[in-house]
Amino acid sequence: MEVSALHTLFHSKLSSLYDKREIDSIFFIYIEDKFAMLKHQFFLEHKKSIDEFITGSGLSKRKIYNDLKKIKKGVPIQHVTGKSFFYNLMLEVNPSVLIPRPETEELVAAIVKEESNGGDTSGLKILDIGTGSGAIAIALSKNIPNSKVWATDISKKAIKVAQRNATCCGAPVSFICNDILNDSTEFLPKYLDIIVANPPYIPQSDRSFLHSNVVDYEPSVALFVPDETPLLYYEAIAVVAQKNLRKGGNLYFETYEKFQREIGAMLAEKSFKEIKYWNDLNGKPRFISCKKL
Repeated sequence: MEVSALHTLFHSKLSSLYDKREIDSIFFIYIEDKFAMLKHQFFLEHKKSIDEFITGSGLSKRKIYNDLKKIKKGVPIQHVTGKSFFYNLMLEVNPSVLIPRPETEELVAAIVKEESNGGDTSGLKILDIGTGSGAIAIALSKNIPNSKVWATDISKKAIKVAQRNATCCGAPVSFICNDILNDSTEFLPKYLDIIVANPPYIPQSDRSFLHSNVVDYEPSVALFVPDETPLLYYEAIAVVAQKNLRKGGNLYFETYEKFQREIGAMLAEKSFKEIKYWNDLNGKPRFISCKKL
């Protein structure tokens, strides 16, 4: 079978689940991981037999077909490869952690730009709350030189994944297992320059609007909130920020488009200043930043 035929096979098997663009994205992620073939190489070498890539690799046609069956069932491609690319980092992912999204890369980019404008970042103290795979914390550690980064998560399994990712990426992040809603926050680092969070924010009633590959295969604890209290994580994190940010420190949130302004109003009530709202690249209300004065 030529690689081009495998491309056609992916489209025929997955067309009932994904649109053409998404199938292409899945296919190119797959062949990069399994064949070490980048997208541009596919267009140059699509006539090659997959046998050339299987030989000596430990891969087999049976394994490829089994992987395709998993993807057809809705298993995310990142769970098939066990990896997710985020902000120039390759991270381990599994069903214990949320797969990092491109929107979250935008948040990291905004923080890096904002915090690097002042020049020397030595000693900058950063806390990422609800770290999951460690994506935000690790990316900030790698891109804000000489910063000190901590990260928390409620899940011990997620913390283990994040620790492995930090080690593999050479990022000196300190991880803390903590339930921001119920555990004491007294031992979290003080006089922080930055607190950042991408907390659970999707109301349970919106579950039906999500693709099955999200609902069935990613951790619900990282996604959903009760309909009656959709801001509960934002409110809890804002309380921590009131206590643990230094004067002039910044709080950054990724938000659900439905509640961005409500979150901003809550932050204003808690006396945060310089509240800024901005959209993601798709034009959706996605981010908020504010300052403790």
